[in-house]
This record gives sequence, structure tokens and C-alpha cells, in this order.
Amino acid sequence: RPLPNHIRLKIVEMAAAGVRPCVISRQLRVSHGCVSKILNRYQETGSIRPGVIGGSKPRVATPEVEKKIDDYKKDNPGIFSWEIRDRLIKVGEDGICDRTSAPSVSSISRVLRGGKPGRSEGPDAFQDGSRKDHTIDGILGGRSSNEDSDTESEPGLTLKRKQRRSRTTFTAEQLEELERAFERTQ
Repeated sequence: RPLPNHIRLKIVEMAAAGVRPCVISRQLRVSHGCVSKILNRYQETGSIRPGVIGGSKPRVATPEVEKKIDDYKKDNPGIFSWEIRDRLIKVGEDGICDRTSAPSVSSISRVLRGGKPGRSEGPDAFQDGSRKDHTIDGILGGRSSNEDSDTESEPGLTLKRKQRRSRTTFTAEQLEELERAFERTQ
């Protein structure tokens, strides 16, 4: 279960007042990892709301790319999603997509299945066209766990110091150059 919003807010307030995370953890009886995660999320997004941040960014296929995927499927009905992705990247010289902008294999599979929003096909569809709702809210009858919390999820406090250094990110070209340099040293 997510930590209640009033405790999340207290963590951020204490940090804004200059209290060290280890002291916050002891006083509120919340794990160090939890305090760290909440403070980092607040630092990055300004929100204390629970949920996933970052993660893998879903790369959704553009209409132009979707059409190309459909064309590949018509030309070769037995083609695999990963083969389509490879072709989209090879076609990259024509401006379709490069390695970083190509849709993920799962996105391509979704396009091939026709998984567009609003369609009611597949095992979750009923005869009348309605769909089963397998979300927590659907199972609990639309009750959201945030309804009982009256605490604001974006308090707007400024934290005194950055909790953790930023991770270094590299472009695709930089990664390839690093790989080449690594292979030369082996």
C-alpha cells in the first residue's frame, strides 16, 4: 500500500526545513528507501503522489510509421515485430526512424493486433461491445484510494539541496563511440 499523503507531505516539509533524511526516517518510522524515493520524486517532479516515474518511455508509433508497419505486414503476413523494427531502422536513411525514435517491439505488436483505443476486440470484450475493467478502480467499483486523502499532492516547497546526483545519459552516437573505445581496449 502506498504511504498516506499526509506522511509524504511531512517528509517533504521536514526535508525543506533542513532535517536530514536519516533523521526523518527515524522520527516518522518510515524506511530510508521510502524517504529517499519520495524526496527524489519530489525533487524531480514537484509531486508527492505515489506511482511510477521515469521507467521506460513508451514510444508510440506515428501515423506514418503505423502505415509503414501495415505495409510490411501486407507484403509479408508472417513477419515478426522485431523484423519490422529492424526494417524501420534500416529505412531510416529515408527519414522514417532511427534507433532512438523507432517504436518498441511491443508497440509494433500492438499496431499489428490493431490495438487502437476504443476498439473492443480480444478476450476482454463482451458480446455487446463493452469491455471488462481489470483496473483496481474497476474491481473496487470506481473507488479511488486517493479520495480519502485531503492532502495536496504538489505542495510547492523548495528543498535545500539536491538529494542525489543526476545520472549521466548518453546519446546513441556517444554510446556507439564508447562501445568502440571499449572494444579497442579489449
